[in-house]
Amino acid sequence: MRRAHVHGIDRDAFMRRWSLLMIGSFSSREECAVHFGVTFQTACNWFDGMCRPYGDIVDHAMATLPRYDQVMRRR
Repeated sequence: MRRAHVHGIDRDAFMRRWSLLMIGSFSSREECAVHFGVTFQTACNWFDGMCRPYGDIVDHAMATLPRYDQVMRRR
């Protein structure tokens, strides 16, 4: 077995944590959309755990959301 397969990426778990981070960090989906410069629909999808963000958005979240480590780094 290749090493890359030993610790598989759990995309669903990341999506759940990202959703929790959005819900805990913003009072509305509109506020989230403005903060990240994305469409309202994208913010809705994040809140609902329907899709994951791109790396630049994750980088911005790491730099600007105080609860990032608390929510995203837990396993």
